[in-house]
Amino acid sequence: MSRRSPKDRDRDRDAAQGVAPAYEGAEVLTALLTRAGSRHSAEEVAEAFRRAQAAGEPRSSVIPSVFSGEPHFATPDEARRLYANLFGLWARVAAGGGPEEESPPPANVVAAQEPLPELPDRGSQSGTELAPELVDAVWRRLAAQAPREVQRRRDRFMNVQPDLVAWLEAAPLPESGAGAAQELAFETWAMFDQAFGDRLAAVDFSELRTLEQEPAALESSQPALASYVSEQLDLLADEDREFTPEARAQVERTLATVAGALEGAVSELS
Repeated sequence: MSRRSPKDRDRDRDAAQGVAPAYEGAEVLTALLTRAGSRHSAEEVAEAFRRAQAAGEPRSSVIPSVFSGEPHFATPDEARRLYANLFGLWARVAAGGGPEEESPPPANVVAAQEPLPELPDRGSQSGTELAPELVDAVWRRLAAQAPREVQRRRDRFMNVQPDLVAWLEAAPLPESGAGAAQELAFETWAMFDQAFGDRLAAVDFSELRTLEQEPAALESSQPALASYVSEQLDLLADEDREFTPEARAQVERTLATVAGALEGAVSELS
């Protein structure tokens, strides 16, 4: 498998930011690889992953070698689905498994799996501050869902919050953190939607433009969300040397604006 240029790797990394592992089997992954222009099968990729893990190479340095040229995708959803399968296969190989979906994972992996936390009923939370248990439950369930289910949630986000989506698309985000900011903004909305249900109205574009001047720090307005965002950005900083403190500050400011606008869109209980 050939190495690709830093520019190519950066583009692929940005496309994959925030994608949760979701392996659908060797047949699906091979088909996705073929459509993206890769000449390698799931079995060949799994073997490359084994060699890389044995050598101590990180996932981010190996996956670009799956492509010998420019990968191409019909839709952003197809790109996310391919990366979700690649990430899932990487985790499967690391746990001692193989590319075949029907192959049972090792017993110690099954024992280590934790059940998903209980998700509070939609709209059951009072006030405007996200509870820690809700933040935890929402992100874990999004990570566990199949890519098509997550896409349905993403489509609903775009339909019910068009001004927020438009503002995010125009936000001056750094290249190294743009994908993570978009994904974390979507997850933030999902948390607010689950917590407050029909009490959450659509955010107004002008409100976002006002808030972006001086948004309240997440640590003070939404501490549970701030903790989750910090963990995710720490992971990104570990994997991406170009995600500088200045880039992180831009992403944090964007997410503080998103959270502030959504909080302001929550109506009082009648």
